[in-house]
Amino acid sequence: MSARRVKPLTKRRSDGTPYTRRREVEEALERLTEQSRENIVTALKIRDASSPLYIASEAIVYLIRGTRHDNDESYFNELFRELMRRLSAALPRVTGESADRSENVHAANARDRVRDTFVKRLIEDRAEPGTDLDYFEVMFAAAIAALRKTSMFQATRQAARTESIEADEETGEPSAAVERAVGSLDLKEELLSNDPIYRSRVADAIRALPDKLGRVVEMIMRDMPIDSSDDSVMTIRKAIGVKSEKTVRNRRDEAYRLLREALSIGDDHD
Repeated sequence: MSARRVKPLTKRRSDGTPYTRRREVEEALERLTEQSRENIVTALKIRDASSPLYIASEAIVYLIRGTRHDNDESYFNELFRELMRRLSAALPRVTGESADRSENVHAANARDRVRDTFVKRLIEDRAEPGTDLDYFEVMFAAAIAALRKTSMFQATRQAARTESIEADEETGEPSAAVERAVGSLDLKEELLSNDPIYRSRVADAIRALPDKLGRVVEMIMRDMPIDSSDDSVMTIRKAIGVKSEKTVRNRRDEAYRLLREALSIGDDHD
């Protein structure tokens, strides 16, 4: 009996090239298609990622998507249970002793949003195959990270809508906490991601910004202040030669909007 062929991904990048799985995932899938479901279920219990029998999360996504046409509920449940365990493990833990209780609440809400969004996409994919789960077969951890950032953005922005807007007493500008709540990005933190593919996506997104926006982002990453009442302090407003600090903020906000869009962080990528 010939082995079943591993189905290619159908999602395409903006330049028209198709998404592809990592070579090790493709090779693992070729082996898994020759295995019995009993053997696959047994391998799901292996937690050591260095084991040759360990099943990568990307492969589990492929396998569970492939169950849409059969009635083996037990097999689906085994795959689903392990996939959700992997999803939870990829999200930051929330403790009850956070120094910032509001951020802890937002993080807990974000975890729930990620689970709900992923399950919704899985259900939709089972009903009518699409491309929404393709990226999870390319890099599961990065896809979950993108969902988490989207969910955290939505949770904090919703909180900002319902909480009083605090302002800096001297400048009258929104406080740093409020600015974080409406969606600012810590790009230095993004570039320190443990996922090399995600780091590359962040760097590419920054390089793709229009020059006037990219310059503002670069200076923000160097911790240069937007403006200052001290004339001796070099600021972004002075460096780019504009009269109003509002111009700097507008460019910053537009840059962040483009970056969130490129990194799938925000309302348009639920």
